[in-house]
Amino acid sequence: MKIFADTSAWIALLVPKDRHHSKAQRIFQNVLERHTLVVTSNYIIDETVTWLRYRDSHTSAVDFRNIIMEACNANRLHLEWITQSIEGKAWGLFVERADLGLSLTDCTSAVICTDLKLDIWTYDSDFAALGIATLRDINP
Repeated sequence: MKIFADTSAWIALLVPKDRHHSKAQRIFQNVLERHTLVVTSNYIIDETVTWLRYRDSHTSAVDFRNIIMEACNANRLHLEWITQSIEGKAWGLFVERADLGLSLTDCTSAVICTDLKLDIWTYDSDFAALGIATLRDINP
């Protein structure tokens, strides 16, 4: 099994004050036990690093990026790079779905999940509105 980790999942996992922290820890433990491959994108890493830098600390942002790179090097995480093609599809989705509160980064994640047929680990309800299964919908 493979899952896509969204910014909200990383934040919930890393920030003890986050309201989803306990659930995120349980999900992550389950992911590890099942040897589930976690996929995320360079846009998600950027968004998470930025969030941590300004809402937590510079140290936590650097630590997160280092952990991500170590996990990639150990083949425990796949980092999907946003290409022109992905961004073009994402921009189309962003323009088309003004009714949802999706950022451009969210749209890139939606494109990746659709193209690679991945469920998404997120605490953002807008992905479900696009028909993408979330870990709220499945039992990890």
